[in-house]
Amino acid sequence: MEWIEIAVTTTKGASEAIAGKLMDMGANGVEFIDRDEFRRVLEYNKYLDYADNGLIDSYGPDVTVKAYFAVDRDPESIAQELGHLLSDLAAYMNVGPGEIRYANRDDSEWKDVWKQYFKPFKLTDKIVVRPSWEEYSPKDDEIMIEMDPGMAFGTGTHETTRMCAVFGEKYINHGDKVLDLGCGTAILAILAVKLGAASALAVDIDDAAVKAAQLNVDKNGESNRIEVRCGELKDIAKVPYDLIFINIIADIIISLAGDIKAYTKSGTRIILSGIIRERKADVMKAYIREGFELADEMSMGEWEAMVFSA
Repeated sequence: MEWIEIAVTTTKGASEAIAGKLMDMGANGVEFIDRDEFRRVLEYNKYLDYADNGLIDSYGPDVTVKAYFAVDRDPESIAQELGHLLSDLAAYMNVGPGEIRYANRDDSEWKDVWKQYFKPFKLTDKIVVRPSWEEYSPKDDEIMIEMDPGMAFGTGTHETTRMCAVFGEKYINHGDKVLDLGCGTAILAILAVKLGAASALAVDIDDAAVKAAQLNVDKNGESNRIEVRCGELKDIAKVPYDLIFINIIADIIISLAGDIKAYTKSGTRIILSGIIRERKADVMKAYIREGFELADEMSMGEWEAMVFSA
């Protein structure tokens, strides 16, 4: 699908008036790129953890308003009308740079372009992840996982997933029953059965993740050993697992500390990841308070992972 993208660089104060004008002119949608708003959301939303403030700062102090119009519209006339609005606004408020840009856009620019950067890579010393559109022949005793992330999180390139994989390689035993909670692409469930687990249940609350997970399970020929399900922990039958992956965020991991006990037995290993460094102590306290014993820990970049034993 093609469309026209109009972008206006301005101030926060003028951004709402510009967005309103764009919608009045027939825009199909408007988005704001606002550094301060990014920071506010990350600071006040308990369901988000973030480690790289440098990325937020890179956006600078200006606000960019982007709008999308049907491809048959004349971008020059839209830009001209916006120019008149900026002149009017400048009479009584700061409009900042007031820069107006436009370009033709197509789904292909973002839909598949990322694939050229996703190449086969070693997730651990033993495990190689191969994108489904790339060719790769495993060497020696390498275990290969075929992956198509779709719209889900979990290609294996992020530190949080890598730490889970390293711990999985260390702690998964032949014949284990594994739970992958917040499975994303199901990369960890697939890894588990490739390493010898007898079965795995991959669970996520996101429909897109569940679809991507099922696709990847099928691609790897593991549909007989991995079940993919949409839901939360409370939706799963309370039966004990040998190993549990929880790669989400600190607040949710903490909230699960009490409930997860119903899915453990003596010796169950719980691998926790997705924990930003500042929240490590909070997570540790929550699980120790529930009677779990810290067995291992690891850090990569700003992220922490821990293994607890029941």
